[in-house]
Amino acid sequence: MEMVNHCLRIIDEANPKWWVIENPANGRLKDFLGKPKYVYQPWEYGSPWTKKTALWGDFNIPPKKYTDWNKVPKNDKLYVRPGRPKPALAFLHKSAVDLIPEMQWAKDKIKCDADIRSMCSAGFAEAFFQNNR
Repeated sequence: MEMVNHCLRIIDEANPKWWVIENPANGRLKDFLGKPKYVYQPWEYGSPWTKKTALWGDFNIPPKKYTDWNKVPKNDKLYVRPGRPKPALAFLHKSAVDLIPEMQWAKDKIKCDADIRSMCSAGFAEAFFQNNR
């Protein structure tokens, strides 16, 4: 957690208008930072997949665009694991970038599976920006 300590030190010294630290909701950061301020799924902001993400910090929470998965526009080309109702970004191959319009801007930067799995939902990013600028 040395890197997290450095992030917190920089935040403290810089005293920014807002700040956020992101980590998978099931990750270990919650053991270090405590309960996150906000936990979201990309589909709640219009990206048709799951990637439960936790956020800690001092920021405005963006309103969700969707609260019902069934109302989210789907991308039927994305892989869904057997027995699961939704595609999970954690199980997509880097080649899935060709199937996801909102990721086309980063296509040349996605070199491995971890790269696509680390992508943030464009809908969430826009909502977060609008609520924290």
